[in-house]
Amino acid sequence: MDAADQVIALVRDARTDTRPGPVVVAIDGRSGAGKTELARAVGRRLPGARVLSLEDAYRGWSGLRAGVEAVAAGVLAPLARGEAGALRPYDWHAGRLGEPLPVPVPEVLVLEGCGAGSAPCAPYVDVLVWVEAPEPVRHARVRDRDGDYWAEHWQRWAHQEEELLAERDVPAVAGLVVRT
Repeated sequence: MDAADQVIALVRDARTDTRPGPVVVAIDGRSGAGKTELARAVGRRLPGARVLSLEDAYRGWSGLRAGVEAVAAGVLAPLARGEAGALRPYDWHAGRLGEPLPVPVPEVLVLEGCGAGSAPCAPYVDVLVWVEAPEPVRHARVRDRDGDYWAEHWQRWAHQEEELLAERDVPAVAGLVVRT
C-alpha cells in the first residue's frame, strides 16, 4: 500500500458523526518534502475530493502564517459549518491579493502545504499527514522546481515553518508520517 492509499484508508475511517462539512485532510511538511505530489495522488484516487494548496494563500515570502490563518478563517471555518468558503489567492508576481474565489463544500477537502496541520487549522482537521525528507533532498527538489530564485528565501521561509512547528508539533500528532 503506497502513501496515497494509506491516506485514503484514514479518510474512510475519519468521520463517524453527522456534522456538516467535508472530511478535511491536512498534508503538512517542510518545503520540498513531497506534499503536493501526495495531495495530487489522493485527489485523483478519492471520489469527491478537492485539493486546495496553501501556496495559493501565502502572503509572499514573509506571509506563511497570514496565509494559513486566512485559509483557516475563510475556508475551513465556513466549510465546517457546511457553508461555502472563499479563498483570496495571492499573486506572487504582483505582490497582492486577488479577488475572492468560492470554495464549495466538497465531500473531502485535501489541504496541502506548509502549515496545513498548524494550530490555526487544527480544529478543522480530521486526518493529519506529515511528509518529511532530509533537508538536502528537500533543498534539491525546491531548486529543481523553482530554480535558484528560491535560494535567497530559503532561510526566511524555514524560520516561519519552525515558528509554526514550535506552536504545534505536527509530526508528533500526525496520524500518518510519510518519508519521501
